Amino acid sequence: MSVTTIKVDSVVRDRLAHLAQARGTTMGVLLAELTQRAEVEQRWDEIEGAYRQAQADQDGWRDYLGDLAGWDAGGAGHDADAADEWPEYNR
Repeated sequence: MSVTTIKVDSVVRDRLAHLAQARGTTMGVLLAELTQRAEVEQRWDEIEGAYRQAQADQDGWRDYLGDLAGWDAGGAGHDADAADEWPEYNR
């Protein structure tokens, strides 16, 4: 792993140092955790945006919900549930 330096305002640096110290970790680990959290948040924002866009097409959304209801009701393609299909993961 290579290491680099970034420039941040000293107030931000001090806040990060305080958070890291309070958590008993380093600023590098803290930044890695915060970055991971921000990436997950961004991904969910993208997913929610895609749903909003899909909902804008009322006919397509209605078709999607119909397909989803079929899956929930054990419709086409549901010969077995996941526990039966992959028993090695259900010990």
